[in-house]
Amino acid sequence: MWGEGALGELASAPVHPRLTDQVNALAFDPAEEALWAGTESGLVCQLVSPGLEPYSAFPAHQDRVIELRTLGEAAVSISCCDLSVHGSGGLQRLSWSHEAGDLAALGLEPRSTRVVLGRSSGGLLLFDLKLGKPVGTADTSGRGVVALCGPTGRGSLVMGTTDGCICLLDPRSGYKAETSLQAHPGGFAALDARGELVASCGYVSRMGRLTLDTYAKVFDVRMGARMLASVPFAPGPAMLHFHPRFSSTLLLASSSGAFTLADAQGMSGGGMYQIETEGDMLVSAALSSSGECLAFGGSGGYIHLWAPSADPAVNQMQQVLTVPEPPTPLVSLSEDDPLSLAPTYFPAEANGLLSDLGPFDGMAVGLPPRVVDASLLKGMKQSDFVGYIQNPHVQRGAPFGAATRAAAPQRNARVQPRPDSQELEAARAERARKRAAAGGVVLPGRYKRVHIKQQQGVRFEEFDFSYYNRTPFTGLENDLANCYTNALLQVLFFTPAMRDALLQHVPDAAAEFCLTDEMSFLFRMLATAAQGTVCQAANLLRALRQNKEAAGLGLLEGVKGERGATDIEVEAKKERSLSKRVQSLSRFLLEALNKEGSAGARQSMVEAVYGLLQRQRMQCLSRPNRPDQVKESRVFQVDLLYPPAKDRPAGAAGTIRSGTASVPGSAPTSPDAKSVASSAAAAAAASAAAGAAAGGAGRPAFADLLQQSLKVQSEMRAWFDEEVKYQYVRQTRVPKTLPQVLVVNCGLQDKEDLCWWQPVPYAAVDLEGEPVTRQRAWMPHAIAVTSDPEGWTVAVQEASSAEDLLAASCGVAAGAVAAMESVPPGGSRAVYELTAVVVLIRDEDDAEEAAESGQEYEGHLVAHIKAAGGSASGGGGGAGGGASGSGPTTPRMPAVPAVSPHAIASMLLPGAGAAAAAAAAAASPRQQPSPQQQATQQQQSPQQQSPQQSAQQQQQQSPQQQAAQADPGQQQLSGTEAEAIQKASDTLAATLSTPRSVHSTPPFNRHPQRYNWMVFNDFHITASLPEEVGELYGGQKLPCLLYYTQVEAVRRAAELPPLPPRPVLNPEGFLALCRMPPLQGPKVRLHKPTFAPLLPTELPQPGALFALDAEFVAYSPPEKALLRGVEVEVRPSRLGLARVSLLRGQGSSKGTPCIDDYIKSAEPVYDYLTKFSGLVPGDLDPARSPHYLTTLKRAYLKLRYLVDAGAVFVGHGLKKDFRMINIVVPPSQIVDTVDLFHAKRSRKLSLRFLASYLLRSSIQEHTHDSIEDAATALKLYDVYQQLVREGAFEAKLQEMYDWGKRFGWDPVIWKDGQPHPAPQQPPAGAYAAGASGSGGAGGPAAMGAAAAGPGAAQAAAARGGVGMGMGGPGAHPHMQQHNPHGYHHHHQHQHQHQAQQRGMHGRGRGFGRR
Repeated sequence: MWGEGALGELASAPVHPRLTDQVNALAFDPAEEALWAGTESGLVCQLVSPGLEPYSAFPAHQDRVIELRTLGEAAVSISCCDLSVHGSGGLQRLSWSHEAGDLAALGLEPRSTRVVLGRSSGGLLLFDLKLGKPVGTADTSGRGVVALCGPTGRGSLVMGTTDGCICLLDPRSGYKAETSLQAHPGGFAALDARGELVASCGYVSRMGRLTLDTYAKVFDVRMGARMLASVPFAPGPAMLHFHPRFSSTLLLASSSGAFTLADAQGMSGGGMYQIETEGDMLVSAALSSSGECLAFGGSGGYIHLWAPSADPAVNQMQQVLTVPEPPTPLVSLSEDDPLSLAPTYFPAEANGLLSDLGPFDGMAVGLPPRVVDASLLKGMKQSDFVGYIQNPHVQRGAPFGAATRAAAPQRNARVQPRPDSQELEAARAERARKRAAAGGVVLPGRYKRVHIKQQQGVRFEEFDFSYYNRTPFTGLENDLANCYTNALLQVLFFTPAMRDALLQHVPDAAAEFCLTDEMSFLFRMLATAAQGTVCQAANLLRALRQNKEAAGLGLLEGVKGERGATDIEVEAKKERSLSKRVQSLSRFLLEALNKEGSAGARQSMVEAVYGLLQRQRMQCLSRPNRPDQVKESRVFQVDLLYPPAKDRPAGAAGTIRSGTASVPGSAPTSPDAKSVASSAAAAAAASAAAGAAAGGAGRPAFADLLQQSLKVQSEMRAWFDEEVKYQYVRQTRVPKTLPQVLVVNCGLQDKEDLCWWQPVPYAAVDLEGEPVTRQRAWMPHAIAVTSDPEGWTVAVQEASSAEDLLAASCGVAAGAVAAMESVPPGGSRAVYELTAVVVLIRDEDDAEEAAESGQEYEGHLVAHIKAAGGSASGGGGGAGGGASGSGPTTPRMPAVPAVSPHAIASMLLPGAGAAAAAAAAAASPRQQPSPQQQATQQQQSPQQQSPQQSAQQQQQQSPQQQAAQADPGQQQLSGTEAEAIQKASDTLAATLSTPRSVHSTPPFNRHPQRYNWMVFNDFHITASLPEEVGELYGGQKLPCLLYYTQVEAVRRAAELPPLPPRPVLNPEGFLALCRMPPLQGPKVRLHKPTFAPLLPTELPQPGALFALDAEFVAYSPPEKALLRGVEVEVRPSRLGLARVSLLRGQGSSKGTPCIDDYIKSAEPVYDYLTKFSGLVPGDLDPARSPHYLTTLKRAYLKLRYLVDAGAVFVGHGLKKDFRMINIVVPPSQIVDTVDLFHAKRSRKLSLRFLASYLLRSSIQEHTHDSIEDAATALKLYDVYQQLVREGAFEAKLQEMYDWGKRFGWDPVIWKDGQPHPAPQQPPAGAYAAGASGSGGAGGPAAMGAAAAGPGAAQAAAARGGVGMGMGGPGAHPHMQQHNPHGYHHHHQHQHQHQAQQRGMHGRGRGFGRR
């Protein structure tokens, strides 16, 4: 046929009448006279052949269409992120999303309903179209796949890889590569197979550049792959197809529009044809099954149809498509006709139109959907699409219809509408009123858990945390997994000795998951955060999640929504009781910190603060003549032991038995210590016996139970020694030395144990001075413990205050000196006061709501902490709750006043940085201890030294020694470099020790003026009275952990001078860490280095400028729920740092990167967020990554050093970056271009818009790059400084806002010195960006870029760029949007409507970070 007549162009038409979209893929329909086309914006169009009239067009993908195949009566298309199947006319039959987003090729499995999907990162996916899900995978040995075709005559598929190899895959062997042959070293441009022949065209390297080969290669695959012929084609073949009817005929086409039909064996060539493309390039081609139609797609959106006759047939079926005629309007209006001539439609009923409803009007929508009980669904059997459940009420012999009537309530059950916030508040108020009327107790609002429900359209970082925290203390976020640890972490932070030791701790860069290091970082954030802000323990919880021992103890929570066996196993092992879990966590943390801090014979900080040394004795009762076995052990918390359940008091409140050990002032005054302990123990025993004789009518005092818990005596049969083996023995344990902080595990097994904790009522005065009836807690606020390890006795006293205990023991005048004289020889005595309590809150309202919704309720944890107070100048005002006088203040430096971004930027104008550095260098030197203190420290033994003194000794280590630990192979420095390092070290020390430096970490205020009890409920922090600590609120508040601190330790800590926080790195350690080889090893060949580490002469001084940007990946999907038809994020995606880039902001190397770290992933990545991060699978894997890979710990230490050194960071959206990095940076060290170029009560401008308008540059064309974004932010800051100097900033800012309101917020295009709007973007659902090269799916740029080097591979991975729309569930952290208005979503539509009126819901990324 081809020899009989010449080919001619039959039709030429655009793929879409209103879009100029590049046609990436073409395929003729096998049954209908139609042509399918896939475009750059994700549209799939169906056109009628041969006239190319449009039949249907629909958005099938959010990204560019890579490949399109016809299968029966449907078309299968893929993009990099999803697969879609559509029938004729656009009816969607299947849609599936790929998480990794690296689909690159599509192949049809012969005689099956499965398709094979090739991944650019390597591997194959087997997808069953009938089941609608993947059914298997196949390995490609790490090779990326760019093309799939076939099958061949033997049933094998042909695969083209990124390195230019052809592989034959046999479906019978699981798609293992049987034959591999190098075809094109530069990569493929096109690949096709028919019969036993495989044809390909690709790239070759000439003069160091990749160009199209002018020959198409044909291979014979009958006996392995061997080259058969080379078919010459001078224009360069970019597309090729075998003729469907003549296997030896090959269609070759170039991007310039030339094509020919040649002999596949190279024996003869056909005529050359030229398509008139009007400057467009051809990117796709297709041949019909009849061989009579040839279709070519261009980059300008046009399709050219060629045929040998005027009426060609597409296929043998020749089913003609009829284009539907558009409906004829009732009235034909011209442009000059008035609108009143248009017809008006009125509804059949008098309810009005839907568009007439206001934003707050309601309408009847019918009954809610039905719901089936979960217990019935387990027995459901499904046939086709109908499910059947056996009626559980069927009984043999029952009357007719009885089972139907009994099952009617379950069959007719419907979804109950969720009440709005006002209804919820009304219901809670009604329940509280009824509970109070019935004599119950209502839980105060400060103990209720606050949820931040996040919703699309509002950003999380705009949530006003200061509404819940009017104190100067810092709270912790509660939207992370395992955030139940917040209360315990706050208690540890407010332990002065523990906090000071951790602030002096020097982290180890080699220990990636060190709990001590991460807790030290967290304490630094809590100590330096500004008033009203919150911190998150993300990095600490990450290290805890990686601890296998913690998982084995059931301390970890599985994240709902995450997938994988690991998370399911974690959730299955979790301790269900929250009180037991936090008690086990306290013991685990203290033991883990002690293990990490015990190096050799050195005493750890945990042992010095919490260590309770016990003396244990084992007596053999069966052989009394055997000597006792005595040994010592150390514990960190004491478990409170209760009497047996049969001895529980009958009454709810029970009468507290008074014994010698529990009455203040009744302590024995005998100088004989042994008689003191003996008499106390005898009195306690007599008291217990009296209570037991009374039938359990009385309750033992707290001191009695604690005394029995400190002296534990039990009899059992156990191993004694090798000679007598197992015998009946008695074990006794008593304290030998008492800790500074005594941790008591309340150990409440059930709610019945609360009978021991019932308080006693008494009269008191509230905060307003009104008389009220309160209850005195059974738990005392002060105790005194006297231990006699030689006599194996312990005595415990309790009182309402420590002064009462000292006065009752030896008189007020004698004081603590006389009290110490009554300590038994070899024993110890300590007076403790209650400083913290961790309680479990089980709100009855929340429990009822959870039961109604069928959810599990476990409560939440809250901490009562006795925090030091100060004057109003300490950085905070009065706490909430109506406290009079000076409110509680943070034990820290006076907070730095809020500074506007423009004021910060003005301080950094030329000359200001040198002044800031000089001011920091001239700051007062660090405080040195007095000669008396030095002599005292030298006389103390290591075991007697406090954690602060141990930290001082560790600080004596030279910088050279620390640098050697970080990098043993560090080279010797020159004199100039050593001088620069010494100068940087002195400046760093002066910066951290300067009391009021804007770059300093404020030391804690230790002045013992007065104390205040605070309630730490995550980020909700309020003040409370001391009497409120022990209140139980009718069992809704259960004590879990008690913390008693020695009065002497509190006094001694207050007298010690505050030590400045020790820097995490010294200058030499920082330089060594920057020059450390990547995790892949020093000999691994990576991509060309993207950064040059800082030189010793470039070490940052206070005010030094750096540009920063970070990228993140998602480790879990967001947990979502529907609330009144609105999709709400219950918990956001768990994001992690994946890349951080830092650029020099001043000097001769300004704009040069000094840090570009890719962070190794410690767990599987759920979503790489490639559109917004530029990262692809393999970038964070040490075995595959071509980038500089390091650990999160090392990258964090570098940034922490720069923050401590006073560096100033420039970037766009740094608030979100620093929050996700989990580091607190003082506001004076942040210059955010989002705030610089922002007008009040207006939307925030994206980085792309600012770059296009102010810099006249285009960024983020294909994907995000952190170096590019940081450099752009730095240039914008330079423009800002220039505009401020010229006095034109306000005018330019107003000009940009006027432009955006008029033309939109898309990037600007400059022509002839004037800005112009960007071209029209595709409709919703089609996220289009610029074309990536000249090739489409199977085109030259798409298939050859992977082998063209790093830049081309990155462009090919981007697959045509990213969209301009808002980020969805898996969006980049800068694109996520949350609800800043708390946990109630009423009037949500009103918020959106008002935001639209303010112009905040514009298109593009203006509302987001970039």
